[in-house]
Amino acid sequence: MRRSVDNDATRDKHARMSRRHKGECVFIIAPVGQDAETMAALLDAKGFETQICHKLDEFSRQITDSAGALLLTEEALESAQGSLLLDALKAQPPWSELPLIILTSGGESRRAGLLNLAATAAGTVTLLERPISTLTLLRSVQVALRSRRRQYQVRDLVTQLANLNETLEHRVRERTAELSAANRQLENEISWRKGIEGQILEISDREQQRLGQELHDGLCQHLTAVAFMARSVALRLKNHRVIDAADIEKIAQLVNDAASDTRDLSRALHRIDIDAAGLVDALRDLVDREIWRIPCRLEFKPSFRVENDIAAGEIYRIAREAVINANKHSQAREIVIRLQRVENEMVLRVIDNGVGFPSEPKTKRGLGAHIMGYRARLIGARLEIDSPKEGGTRVSCYLPDNTLQSKERKNAPDTVIPRKNHESISRINLNFLHRATR
Repeated sequence: MRRSVDNDATRDKHARMSRRHKGECVFIIAPVGQDAETMAALLDAKGFETQICHKLDEFSRQITDSAGALLLTEEALESAQGSLLLDALKAQPPWSELPLIILTSGGESRRAGLLNLAATAAGTVTLLERPISTLTLLRSVQVALRSRRRQYQVRDLVTQLANLNETLEHRVRERTAELSAANRQLENEISWRKGIEGQILEISDREQQRLGQELHDGLCQHLTAVAFMARSVALRLKNHRVIDAADIEKIAQLVNDAASDTRDLSRALHRIDIDAAGLVDALRDLVDREIWRIPCRLEFKPSFRVENDIAAGEIYRIAREAVINANKHSQAREIVIRLQRVENEMVLRVIDNGVGFPSEPKTKRGLGAHIMGYRARLIGARLEIDSPKEGGTRVSCYLPDNTLQSKERKNAPDTVIPRKNHESISRINLNFLHRATR
């Protein structure tokens, strides 16, 4: 059955070909007589896909790309186009060894010559001496196609391996880039920490000196006044003179003032451990302290909630640092600590109505701003310092929250806790190790 006989034969052939695997076409090269048509008809009848090659230069690419086996006669190798065939076979990719089935009618020496000639370009060569039986031809083609099928499997595995290697190399490059970026970030962090250590030591020295001066000018002066007045009362008693009760009351007042100064100093030096449940109370105590030069008050909504103790402690320290800085530099009339929830974030804001924060990018921020930013990053929050349009400075810490609050809690009115109206006695800095200039 030839390829061009009639439409019915062609349809039957296409139906049989559809059941074959892709790339298992048997290419037939037989330039003499009707050998090509005869073998094609025989193989077509058995369900094999065939292709007769009349001009080898037109099919050389297809032979190496889509051929399952190559069936040819000895005349094809000895023809003028035989060299084209050998060159095409030599150009096969590494995974490919197209099986050759060569029909020969020569003797032993002729077969040896054909085998040597074909072996230079093909790895799998089968010699069949004519005349051959139909069964022998069919079995030889089946074996050749089975061998070719395994080669295609190897090709697919090689392609998959190459793709996996490429994917792995890409991931390695990505991971290397990530590690390099992380390493640079770590180096910058180490460099920053070294600089911070030097600043902390310098500030520690200055604060120790300032603390000594505070003790000398404050507590020591009170105690000295108490000592002088006590001696005066003692001399009057010794001389049997009348003692004024106002002097005794003055001594008591000075002792109370000294005790108050000592208590404030002790609270300033004592590390305060804050948990989530005590955060609001701790901030209330912070604004109620009598050491501030500027009145402070606390505003909060019940929708504000922090359940992590570590986060609560860092939020408290950020608020305390901001209040200290505002008292030191803002020249404000009031400081407000505000706790509220904005969308899915818990927000701490420390706002003053003073001179404002420099907005120029070249302005170097002090150590306090760096420490507050570092504390915010420790708990996964972000810190923003800016000056609102109405003036002053606003320090905002945004902490992500995964707990949804009810609308009633969101709409609850602000609770205002004013600072006690007491005259400031001492101006002690509560955080002498974390003090910074803006």
